[in-house]
Amino acid sequence: MENKHTIYIHVIPHNDRWVVRGESYKKVTSVHDTQRTAIDVARKIAQSVNGELVIHARDGRIRERDSYSHDPQPPKSPREVLYPTSGSKTSKQEIRKAIREVIKENKDRFLGGS
Repeated sequence: MENKHTIYIHVIPHNDRWVVRGESYKKVTSVHDTQRTAIDVARKIAQSVNGELVIHARDGRIRERDSYSHDPQPPKSPREVLYPTSGSKTSKQEIRKAIREVIKENKDRFLGGS
């Protein structure tokens, strides 16, 4: 069986605009004036690669997800967090602390336990 990894396409805030970016890519795929336009573009990309669409709110939190993948064994580890580049009132340190707490509370689930 071929080993395929799910591709995550994120819509994230950037200054007063919205960007589309693949999770593991350093470069932005596209920049848009409205979140709606960015979502439309990201959705088409996610559908074309059978990936996951992850839509972030202005504060950087994930507000919506759509899956177009057929991955029978999704990753058990937490996904990369894409921090907003500006406009967020929550610091990276606060976000990291919250992530650590969630992981600690859900350690068994993330590590494959019962």
